[in-house]
Amino acid sequence: MIEAELLEKIVSDLDFLKIKIISIEETIEDIDNDLHHVKPEYIRKLESIKKEGTISSADFEQKFGVRL
Repeated sequence: MIEAELLEKIVSDLDFLKIKIISIEETIEDIDNDLHHVKPEYIRKLESIKKEGTISSADFEQKFGVRL
């Protein structure tokens, strides 16, 4: 194999690897998005907590019936 053919093979292999890496990154992103999906009702609950601000543990226990 002459040098030019070897370089063409290397370029071809690098292009293939680049395509595969992009595909793997997209798959990882899809998996990450699935694993970190937050249910809309949880988002609403978090927003209401942010609006109300923080409360004391006694108020929390009274409101939610859970002792901290």
